[in-house]
Amino acid sequence: VMQLGVSEYNPKNTRSFHFDSEETLDALYDECSLLVCHAGAGTILNGLVRGKPIVLVPRRVAEKEITNDHQLLLVDKMEKQGKAIGVLDINELKEAIFKARELSSGPAVVNHQLVDYLSGVLSEYSKKC
Repeated sequence: VMQLGVSEYNPKNTRSFHFDSEETLDALYDECSLLVCHAGAGTILNGLVRGKPIVLVPRRVAEKEITNDHQLLLVDKMEKQGKAIGVLDINELKEAIFKARELSSGPAVVNHQLVDYLSGVLSEYSKKC
């Protein structure tokens, strides 16, 4: 299942939607076996608290997708803690998905240091908006 947001892309091999309620998104997070997403702090937190394997494809300044490279910092932190697999070259996505399945997907053990870090990023971001 893919959330497309404002994208005009129309996937052929999966169910997709542009936006939905928080309740629906929470149910999808609960049901998924693997989370593939950009490196937004909120999405990462949703995956972490549910103990889901996570593949992160950060938005980057070099691709003109975002105004700063904070997502690269989040990917680095997540990889160093063994909580996610980062993908900087989209041609490596398939391999990353297979590697991510090896990450723990059992009950979440909350890493308070990482959650605090991500919460701080969200707080800083919300102040800038």
